[in-house]
Amino acid sequence: MSRHSSSRPVPGRIALFALSTALTGSLIPGPAQAGEDITYLGEITIFANYWEELARKSAVTATVLGGGDLARPVSPDLDAMAGRSANTVFQRANSQERLVVRGMSAFDNALSDPVGYMVNGVALPMGTIQLPHFFGADSVTLLKGPQGTTFGRNSEAGLLAFDTIRPGSREGGEINLGVSGSDAGASPIGGSGSVLWSGRARNGPALAFGLEYARDPGVISNPVTGADDGGKDRRATGFAAAEWDLQDGGYLRLTTLAENQKFNKEQFRSISGPFATGRYESVYSDPSWERRRTSVTALEYGTGFDGFDLTAITGFTTFDRDFVLDFDGSPLTLGVTELDVRDRTISQEIRLTSTGAGPLKWVLGVNAFKQSTDADFNLGAMSTDRHTEIDQNGVALYGFTEYAISERFRLGGGLRLDHVSSEAWQSFTSPMARLRYKGDESSTTLLPKLTLAYDLSEATTIHASYARGYMPAGYNYGFANSADSLTYGAEYSWNAEVGVKHAFTNGAALTLAAFHTTVKDKQITETIPGAAQYISNAGEAKSYGIEAELTAPLGSGWEIAANAGWQRARASAFRTTSMDLGTGSLTPVDWSGNALPMAPETTWGLALSHQGEVWRARGSLHGSGSYWFDPGNTVKQNGFMTVDAEISRSLGKGELTLWVTNLLDEEYFSTAASTMRGVVVEDGSPRTIGMNWKIAW
Repeated sequence: MSRHSSSRPVPGRIALFALSTALTGSLIPGPAQAGEDITYLGEITIFANYWEELARKSAVTATVLGGGDLARPVSPDLDAMAGRSANTVFQRANSQERLVVRGMSAFDNALSDPVGYMVNGVALPMGTIQLPHFFGADSVTLLKGPQGTTFGRNSEAGLLAFDTIRPGSREGGEINLGVSGSDAGASPIGGSGSVLWSGRARNGPALAFGLEYARDPGVISNPVTGADDGGKDRRATGFAAAEWDLQDGGYLRLTTLAENQKFNKEQFRSISGPFATGRYESVYSDPSWERRRTSVTALEYGTGFDGFDLTAITGFTTFDRDFVLDFDGSPLTLGVTELDVRDRTISQEIRLTSTGAGPLKWVLGVNAFKQSTDADFNLGAMSTDRHTEIDQNGVALYGFTEYAISERFRLGGGLRLDHVSSEAWQSFTSPMARLRYKGDESSTTLLPKLTLAYDLSEATTIHASYARGYMPAGYNYGFANSADSLTYGAEYSWNAEVGVKHAFTNGAALTLAAFHTTVKDKQITETIPGAAQYISNAGEAKSYGIEAELTAPLGSGWEIAANAGWQRARASAFRTTSMDLGTGSLTPVDWSGNALPMAPETTWGLALSHQGEVWRARGSLHGSGSYWFDPGNTVKQNGFMTVDAEISRSLGKGELTLWVTNLLDEEYFSTAASTMRGVVVEDGSPRTIGMNWKIAW
């Protein structure tokens, strides 16, 4: 069965054609006009291998969010990255969140993602759902392709690094207050407020801290209960940091970033079957809510020696998620589903990084971690309860070096020896049985990577890389019923990439890249008798495509940013068992050749911004081709395009901003699934209008 959301194909095709023409035309730089007012963009640097290098000279494809992308009225999340990065999709749903890069994603509700995340140098083991909003962000960088050689596990598709502002890097503070509302029925209006400060204590350390609170009243109404706050969301995000200069010339920096979010989960609705409703309308009969709490603490010490720097980072992360959810989202009182997940991870990284301007650059490091995860999952309507305890330990030794054979030609190579051992226990209770079983996994993995970069000129660089990707083994916390179905093995892939980067004389920058990824031992789900699932490594997948990203000053304070991507992500082998919704029986299926979930063939984005002394403005378009929500390719999202805009005016030391998201009120789904009673979906965000006042000192 297939269901499509509404779309506006004609404007989307016109916009995609115009964007493609602009990107192509930008390859031919025009002559500079005498007396023309041109704004030059600053050079962007990244730390793809822990040493600082120009992004346009690096042998990796990277998308960097700058000040204009991060200075939003309310702190952005991964939507901001998806809008700037080609072949990148962010799924924000009440059931799960994930960033899909180049078509690669994990199975639904996995405890980790193939995209890695680092906050202030500390890895987040639980993936996208553990990532806080980008409040107080100094920089956000997405490195595409496998990054496991230097950054470790769970970075098979890429790595996103997020750093908060460094203490003392700026003097003063700001306060931001806002109100917002939606014409979809939100009542009362929403609001937000934040405070941010950075400076240096007299005869003491450099300091920085901030706190943001945001409230969305929700727009989903329920004619069964009379409630009108489905999707209501309250979030608090805060950070604090201190940095001391040491007598040996080094530094010691302590940072903590935390987020607490609670929201109403009454967000699913049926679009077919006996309980079908209209947009932003549900018929839940049981309470549904969720709370997420995450924190990331980093203690970093750094000092310099003759020829290299020493960096040591001790990290501690916490993540708690608990929810209660109406079992079927219908007026029938069938009970609730309950989940309670608790994760605590401590890690230690010590690395040496070369310094100096010589032809050889290198990094050598060791990393160790200890992770403890507890998960309680209760399907009340089926009277099944699972309690799972998972302990993981890992240690890795890695190194990467790049050598400049000539002034133009650089070769790089590296290897990571990664060892992970784990064990898990699960207690399973149902009306038929009370079971307890155990599983364990231990593996040592080699993650090699080769790179090359050649400067055709000072302005143009071609690059290539070949690397192995890796997703560790794991445990089926939600649907196992035996020791055999509790564990699943590691997933491996190989990725090849070639690209070209060009810097134009007017300050514009263009990147083009082509990639090819082959996944072996892909982790896939199989439905088995007893309302359970088995996660196997029987899948194989292939993804390949091209992408382009452009930033360019247009003069007089105007700037454009554009991206376009095409990809083809398919399951090359996918044989499993699935529930036949017509008969209610298990059936063998062959989904080989199907498109991978959340992997549109085309994505594109276009943003135009202006920065003046008094006025500031920004408008952006973000488009996606059609894609499937499930590996069986039964529920499809048509292509769609969203439009955001904002305009600001300076008033003394303050600034007033009017903004709108989803200006055209485009209808789309955040997630969708087929059930025995029809197709259930979660509607995407409605048009929202807001006003913010910011004052700085």
